[in-house]
Amino acid sequence: MVKITELAAQKVKEILKAQNKENSSLRLYLAGMGCSGPNFGMALDDSKTDDDILDEEYGVSILIEKKLSNYLEGAVIDYMETETGGGFEIRPAVPFNGGGCDSGCCGGCGGSC
Repeated sequence: MVKITELAAQKVKEILKAQNKENSSLRLYLAGMGCSGPNFGMALDDSKTDDDILDEEYGVSILIEKKLSNYLEGAVIDYMETETGGGFEIRPAVPFNGGGCDSGCCGGCGGSC
């Protein structure tokens, strides 16, 4: 379902070890909806529910709520390093087609979802 690059998996494992949470999973969650589509966040999570899908790649367990699977199918979690630092990025396989701000698509644009 969701892919993770080898570099991103390595960084996640470093974080898990630093926080003494080697048995935790990386949870992807919906952090909000904007005009360009859904915004996702990541957190470490110790529990899996019946509403979760569990993926594992490069030794990293990834949890996603089933209701988010349409948004995240084929997405890639990557780690980007720049001159100013580094961070994780979630790239969806298919760009969101929400119609843009002209259609009053979201609260961030003055409309409502």
